[in-house]
Amino acid sequence: MQKDTQDLGPQFQHIRIEVTPTPPARSSGRSYASEPLFQLTEVAKKVAASRAEKKKNREAGNLAKLAVDASFYNKYQPRQSALAQLVDLEEDMANDGFDYSIFLKKEDPLNWKVYKNEPEEEDLDKLEGFLRLKCEPVALWSERQAREKQSKCPKSEESGLMAVWQVMTALGVTPKLTMEDALKMGFHRKRDDTSPLPQYLYSCSRYGMASPDLLRAIEIISNGRVSGRFFEFYPPRRVDIRYWLAGWMKRGVVPLATLNYQKQVRGSTEEERKHQPRDWHHHMVYGVSYDGINMTNPISNMKADHFKTRLESESVVYIPRDEVLGRVQGGLDYTPLMAIPEWKQMNVVGQIEVVTREEERFHNLSIPCGMKYIAIPSNMIGGVTLFAHKDTENYKAIMSSEEVFLKI
Repeated sequence: MQKDTQDLGPQFQHIRIEVTPTPPARSSGRSYASEPLFQLTEVAKKVAASRAEKKKNREAGNLAKLAVDASFYNKYQPRQSALAQLVDLEEDMANDGFDYSIFLKKEDPLNWKVYKNEPEEEDLDKLEGFLRLKCEPVALWSERQAREKQSKCPKSEESGLMAVWQVMTALGVTPKLTMEDALKMGFHRKRDDTSPLPQYLYSCSRYGMASPDLLRAIEIISNGRVSGRFFEFYPPRRVDIRYWLAGWMKRGVVPLATLNYQKQVRGSTEEERKHQPRDWHHHMVYGVSYDGINMTNPISNMKADHFKTRLESESVVYIPRDEVLGRVQGGLDYTPLMAIPEWKQMNVVGQIEVVTREEERFHNLSIPCGMKYIAIPSNMIGGVTLFAHKDTENYKAIMSSEEVFLKI
């Protein structure tokens, strides 16, 4: 039977695909709809086998060969590549910086082989990591355990302190302080709702607990037994957030995510937005699967792309126009705001003037105004804080780890 060689073009000269035509498989009348898609442990074995083959071929001076056996696809899903169903190249792997198309082929997955010059060992590690995450989700708690543990935690309107309490619960540490005492320690800052507009905006920009506040709070409340490190995710990072979180959680490290819910995401429903926090919010992550991120405060599951979008947010807070107009009055002094470089760069005073002029001109004409909010700087930064017991290997690994690579 003759083989057909496909040329992928000059930009893919290092890849050559040979397709061996095969007669169509005879239908056995067996339904695959009721069976699991495939057993990923089988895939992990194939990855390990391809590693051994790569090493053997390299010693012989030949090109390493990564082969996917056609019988594997025939057994579990004759009409569609199981690996192609596992991962979506365009969305789920685009941020990883590695071309997984050497492993996947969506069209006609039967009897195809891929050759690539010397694939890196870390590339095989990434593939195996994705496969294991699909097969075995990583979780510190089950959903039932998470609900029980959260119900026992003291309640607070400050999401940062709630998340800190849950992190200590996950690490098995008894807090030294009560929630009432912690609220008096000044770890978090409140909005000054009764002040004039300039002071109100400044209090909004500093509202809540930033990453240094979280680290200071857990150091004190745990009596120095727990500490961690903040990993910034803005500007966007070149990483699959599920794989990154799962790697740390397998070691027993507890992540705390800082998300901006004012960052719009595609596909969110109006019902979901009604129950979401107002702006920045802290969550302890208790589970990661291929389908999403499981979090406390409140107990929820968020799609991985939504999670990453809210994580990769610039340090900004949007103030609704009604809150601005309700505090505008004559004789306000904006000089302190203009003296701060970030506020001057975002032209906050100019935004206030635009909102005020729109209201004066169009209020009685029933014409929709252009600016629904103004943007001001925030001391919050999108990212993940990793926590572990001090004087342990996990803590040393967190502190010595490199920053996540920027997405260029």
